[in-house]
Amino acid sequence: MRWLTPLAAALIYAAAISPSLSQRVPRFLLPTLAAIGAILITAALVRSLVRIVDAGPAKCRLVLPVALNTVATLVLVVSPVSRLVSSARSANGPRTLARFGDWRGSEGYPRLEPHRGVDIAARPGSDVLAAADGRVVVARDNGDACGRIVAIAHDPHGYRTVYCHLEALTVAPGEHVSRGERIGTVGTTGQRAWPGYEHVHLEVQRGTDPNNLEDPAARLVGCFDGSTAYPAEGLVLTYPVRC
Repeated sequence: MRWLTPLAAALIYAAAISPSLSQRVPRFLLPTLAAIGAILITAALVRSLVRIVDAGPAKCRLVLPVALNTVATLVLVVSPVSRLVSSARSANGPRTLARFGDWRGSEGYPRLEPHRGVDIAARPGSDVLAAADGRVVVARDNGDACGRIVAIAHDPHGYRTVYCHLEALTVAPGEHVSRGERIGTVGTTGQRAWPGYEHVHLEVQRGTDPNNLEDPAARLVGCFDGSTAYPAEGLVLTYPVRC
């Protein structure tokens, strides 16, 4: 039984980070299992601490279980809870669940690589908006962690913005869009977001190299306002969702 819990945790984590697996299980299954697991892990840490206090001279053999339970609690309990608390609404826009370069996902669990953009919380089915004027170069189901994707080239600035996890796509390659124009709707395609963590993944690419990235947050100036005249020089971005 002592190996059953880590094995189950590994399987749940594999399903959570695999788009193909997470899309095939009921939407509330993984969050429910994660909540149950967090309770069990916390209880196991408390039990191991009590045992090491009561063990007396034999406590050395209990150091490893305490260390493992502490690490599991930090990764699978403390990190998700802290992410939930820290993802508060910003002063000039919606909640940001995960930032550029973050090694934790939107739900607070460890990632296998640094985050490529920013995850901006939004209600499923709500509009996804173009962050700046440009030309649509990609609008399709990528069949990977990004899911349904729209990419917009912003000439003459030499940048592209990429929007992931969309449900419906309302633009096609070759179309020109204006800042604030509807390009799709918020969904959970690709790497499936848990209930309450639905978001638009926004990334900024320099040129056409998908790995030449920069932090979109540095260019975000707030929510789209049709009465505002935005600077024409450089690439100025507004949030891809309504505030």
